Parts: sequence; structure tokens; C-alpha cells
Amino acid sequence: MSANVTVEQVRTLWDSPNPRAVIERGDDFEPVTKDDLAVLVPALDTDDDGYPLDDQWEVLVDQLNSETPGVPTSTAGDDLLQEIRDARIERDRVKSQADNEFNALIRAAVASRKASVIAIADAADMTRSRIYQIRDGRR
Repeated sequence: MSANVTVEQVRTLWDSPNPRAVIERGDDFEPVTKDDLAVLVPALDTDDDGYPLDDQWEVLVDQLNSETPGVPTSTAGDDLLQEIRDARIERDRVKSQADNEFNALIRAAVASRKASVIAIADAADMTRSRIYQIRDGRR
């Protein structure tokens, strides 16, 4: 059996009343299931009944044929996903650093007694109780 699926096979699987229907793709590829199609549906243009428009069948076929042989799922996006993870870590680091600097400024302002806690809270767009929490190092 061929590893690549065809539009005809995908349409047949889509229309099958059997929820366990599959398209077999040989020993090196995972079979295509109705669940595989369901995962891809949100990215498709469909009619009012949720049926893919004529030009969308090729999109489905392209997606299904993009898997790497012998690997259950494609790893083509791994680099992109790692880049996202790295960016999230950097974002969290920057946010944490900014929060620490902001909280230090709030503590210094409260300790200086040059402005009231109410004025500091107003300038920081926070509640008085949050200012006291920051001052005391709580949360």
C-alpha cells in the first residue's frame, strides 16, 4: 500500500459512517484515522454543515502526506516549537526582572516616606493592601 493518501481516500474516510475507519499507509506510516481528520478541520474552509469546500481536500491531503516515514508524528515543527519555548523563557525572565525592579522601587518609596501609601498606590495603579504586601515581601 502507498504511503501517500489521495483525495479520494480522504473523502471516503470522511464520509464513512464507521468511526473506526482508517486509511492504511503501509508499515512505515501511521494509518490515517477519522480523529486525524477532525484535528485538521479547524484549519479548513467548510460549508455550513462542516464539510470541507472542494479546494480544501488537497489541503487535507497535503497535511496528511507531510508526516515523516517511520515516525508517528512529524517533527518538522520541532525547531519552531523550541524557539517558542525559548522566547517564553526569556519573556518570563524579563517580566520577573521588571517585577523585581518595580517592587524594589515601591519598597524604597514607602521607606522614604516622601509620599503617602495612598499616593504610591495611585501612581502604581494598585491597592493600598498590595503596596503593603510588596513592602512586606508577601506574595
